[in-house]
Amino acid sequence: MARVYFDEDATYLRSLEEERIELVGPLCEYYSLNRGKNVDALYGEPTNDPLYGGSSPRGAPSVSNEAWNYYPDTGAGEEAVTFPCAIEYQEMDNRQGTARPEGFVYEYDAIMMISRNHWEDSWEETAIAGRVPKEGDVLYLFNEWWDVAKAGIGGNVLDSPHYVGFKLELRKRTQYTPDRKI
Repeated sequence: MARVYFDEDATYLRSLEEERIELVGPLCEYYSLNRGKNVDALYGEPTNDPLYGGSSPRGAPSVSNEAWNYYPDTGAGEEAVTFPCAIEYQEMDNRQGTARPEGFVYEYDAIMMISRNHWEDSWEETAIAGRVPKEGDVLYLFNEWWDVAKAGIGGNVLDSPHYVGFKLELRKRTQYTPDRKI
């Protein structure tokens, strides 16, 4: 039995995904977490605490005094990286409430698709070209800040290793908003 799509069709299929998202998707601002700049050795979370390898005589030096280090650094005048995306989000369906002694907290979930062509074109002229989306990144979309809870490739072409984009699971929290990191 012959395959329907071959390796040479991967570029064409990537362009179809790019066109689909470009026609319907909103623009998002993306901030990529620089994990290697200052990461807690035990928990894998960014930290600047001298006890966990931050700036101190015993630990490795950190790049800045900020605990969270993202690219682009808009505080230093760098422009945000923007590209179109497709998002599945319904506030009513994806709201999860939790009652705690300190109050009621909501979390919202969304799923976002990014075309591989948009992603690669947006980052190719930057210092972190070749990086892929990952957990811990932050994005701004629909006038809201979102944390990337899960990230991976998406849209594999008929059980082949070729993929047309990335699929991200996003989380918006009312208690700990992602914009505190940027």
